Amino acid sequence: MRELMRSNSATILIAASLLATLHSAAGSPRMISVAAAPEEFRQKLDSSSGRPFIVDARAGNALGGANVIFEAVKSGSLDVAVVNGGVVSSGVPELSVFDIPFLFRDEAHAKAVMQGPVVAKIAEKFADKGLVLLALGKQGFRHMTNSRRAIRTPDDVKGLTMRVIPNETYKMAFQALGAKVVPMDFTLVYGALKDGRLDGEENPLTIISDNHFDEVQKHLTLTGHFFTPWVFVANRAMYQQLSPAEQEALVAAAKAGAEATWREQTDAAKLKELRAAGMEVVENVDRQAFADAVKSLDPEFEKRFGKELIAAIRSTR
Repeated sequence: MRELMRSNSATILIAASLLATLHSAAGSPRMISVAAAPEEFRQKLDSSSGRPFIVDARAGNALGGANVIFEAVKSGSLDVAVVNGGVVSSGVPELSVFDIPFLFRDEAHAKAVMQGPVVAKIAEKFADKGLVLLALGKQGFRHMTNSRRAIRTPDDVKGLTMRVIPNETYKMAFQALGAKVVPMDFTLVYGALKDGRLDGEENPLTIISDNHFDEVQKHLTLTGHFFTPWVFVANRAMYQQLSPAEQEALVAAAKAGAEATWREQTDAAKLKELRAAGMEVVENVDRQAFADAVKSLDPEFEKRFGKELIAAIRSTR
């Protein structure tokens, strides 16, 4: 949950439980619990089709980490959440196609894919897990930090003990780079960096800055190796109980919240903060050299996700 709370602070309104009232066809109220909702999402729900929502923002740590939040949506103890795509991929493996390293050319490419026809195929897989994919937003490109040395080439990653999200695609990528990979819940990362159990980690600039990793990490390299979406996801059983109008309102609100994350441009400001805090930044990275270093994984990715799907993503304009 800390990872969510610290990210996109200008637009993300974090709440462990956010209660909303929907009127069913019979007029009786319906309660929906939501965790980690962007402010635009809440505002859209408040004004949707004249049916007001009552928002109860509670303590952000009440539910626990992102993995706990996602499991709560799957089980139905939580109705809707906004969760890091790398976490959701652990439960919906098909979404992990977006975790392929160096898959996206830039942010515009990622947005075109995640608002395009490719997503419809992946969304179908959510139903098998008792979930509904409402929308995809932007968390951003992820970069490497560490306390030992500047990372300028793929060889510089070799031997570093690096934390990754507990996600198979992330693990494969960093193992291919020669790192000692440690999957770890985000809430434990700062302490592990501080006491030396970890040499480094990888995250978007917003999370690196907002969580003060500059205090325990000297080096930052702008590799942009993964692009992570925010996943707006709902429990399927709850969703199916909604009227068509209620479903439409919920999806519209999620899309509005997701669009707000795509509009945010915070990387330049966060990079300035990290430099001011003393981090040494390697900015001009030969991304192709890193992409070539993990190219041996392509056959496995094609086997898992399909060669045609990967090609469709890469060719999206």
